[in-house]
Amino acid sequence: MGERMKVLLIVNPAAGQLKAKTGLMDIVRRMNALGCLVTVVTTQRRSQASELVRELAADYDRLVCCGGDGTLNEVIAGLMQTEGPKELGYIPAGTTNDFAAGLGLSKDLGKAAEAAVCGLAHELDLGSFNGRYFSYVASFGMFSASSYSAPQAVKNIFGHAAYVMEGLKELVNIKTYPVRLKADGRELEGEYIYGSVSNATSIGGIVKLDPKLVDLRDGKFEVCLIKPPKSADSLTRLAMSLTSKHYDPEVMDFFQAREIRMELSEEQPWSLDGEYEEGVRQAEIKSLPRAIRMIY
Repeated sequence: MGERMKVLLIVNPAAGQLKAKTGLMDIVRRMNALGCLVTVVTTQRRSQASELVRELAADYDRLVCCGGDGTLNEVIAGLMQTEGPKELGYIPAGTTNDFAAGLGLSKDLGKAAEAAVCGLAHELDLGSFNGRYFSYVASFGMFSASSYSAPQAVKNIFGHAAYVMEGLKELVNIKTYPVRLKADGRELEGEYIYGSVSNATSIGGIVKLDPKLVDLRDGKFEVCLIKPPKSADSLTRLAMSLTSKHYDPEVMDFFQAREIRMELSEEQPWSLDGEYEEGVRQAEIKSLPRAIRMIY
């Protein structure tokens, strides 16, 4: 019998509907049955997952993250700051799991655990936002605030509805953001209520992108900038654009780019993979082609 794979399993016990906690024994049991020696560590605070990766990952054959998009963001950040292979398994246990949905990962924790240790390696792009890593989206404005303003208890009870509820509240008093942007030779200037630079088919469970346009390993981002609705008709056209995935230039600017430099009129908070990021006026966003290997 060959040497058993040593797995470091980093778990966020507060993710989603506490799936990571209630399903933890099943995850460990599945991995043990596959010949793995599993060490479980749980996070208790923000940024702890990054610290655990930097401190412990070098002693293990496989690193696996169990949590939501925010936990994955922290684990990836830690992994990118360590030497050695950038290889990671992911068991999605959050509320929306946008990144996992784009990869087609199983929602069943046990099956996802098996894929995390027995699956194939897929090279995927990452993003850099003023030097901070993100796995699938950097966004500002109306819907991006929803992902970190909705309390965790509300997210757990209502799931996707929590994001929609918060988004609808924001529509009552829409804030616009004057933006100047340069992206791969393209220049834009205008006012927007939302902006995202992403590598995913779903953002916050609200903004959906055409899967035929999104390639997680092509070195390019999808840039979506939503203009402020001027009338009931433009609001209807915006809703139709988001649901049909046919992007109406009258209500939004949509294009692909590898590097984006964005300047806002004042400091604004951003959301990186659904987690709050301090306000900035200038953002330099770069694609890091095939920077990580996900196992699934």
